[in-house]
Amino acid sequence: MTVSACVSCGKTLKSAERGRPRRYCSRACQARAYRARRTEDPVDVPEEDANAPHLTIERIVRAGIEVADAEGLDALSMRRVATDLGASTMALYRHVTSKDELVALMVEAALAGAPLPDTPPRDWRHGLERAAYRDWELYHRHPWILSKVLVTTRTHSSPALAADSESAFSSFDGLGLEPADAFRYMFTFASYVQGVALTYVSDVEAERQSRITASRPAHPRDDERRRIFDHGAYPRLAPAMRAGADPWNLDALFAAGLDGVLDGIAADLERRGIDTSVTGGRLRRAAQDVRTSR
Repeated sequence: MTVSACVSCGKTLKSAERGRPRRYCSRACQARAYRARRTEDPVDVPEEDANAPHLTIERIVRAGIEVADAEGLDALSMRRVATDLGASTMALYRHVTSKDELVALMVEAALAGAPLPDTPPRDWRHGLERAAYRDWELYHRHPWILSKVLVTTRTHSSPALAADSESAFSSFDGLGLEPADAFRYMFTFASYVQGVALTYVSDVEAERQSRITASRPAHPRDDERRRIFDHGAYPRLAPAMRAGADPWNLDALFAAGLDGVLDGIAADLERRGIDTSVTGGRLRRAAQDVRTSR
């Protein structure tokens, strides 16, 4: 075993004799190093890449995001990013130690590109609405990020993600909630937002795959869907699908479902004797603002 120190915080690291030496003790230190280095002047690539452009952490991360946005994380590799930047793969390793580190930095950068509110929410419901639509827009801009920020029993070690959650939890300030109750409400809220986002992201991936394989469209045509339902084998499903999902409008479904989730939280707060008064119509106005801004 060899002993080294984290280049960010100086904590002692132990690394195996084989493989690339570790540079950071945690993802948090990776992110801090990224934020510190993104303002540095560009550095020259190795001599063997004399004709390649200057590289910085910021340029590498931005190139990685562009690949993931256009083609998904499966298309992302150190070689692909190096090729897009006109550099050798080894040149990238002077700045980013692995694909995992690159993805972690991409997550931080993507979250930083969706600034958190700089004013407190008017009340708990406004705070959660604001957080929901911020995330909904984020998943539309960067569908690949959803798999990296999903609600999980294992905590993501991401400063930007922690700041995002902290901002959402501030919606409950002043209600006097026990931490366990705040967590329960936030789990319900986040699970809904990310659950609907999974539908959107899976559609994006299906459409991408259909273009790659030049196969049939990712979604059945209307007449194909009608043939399934018209013969009466599904007397409950067929009319529901025609009424609510023909055609699909995920923005409208997301808004309606979010309204129901927040109504449920409000009912539970009221049952426990906590004031839930809120001005009506905010959710509908927020949904309209999101659709108009696209």
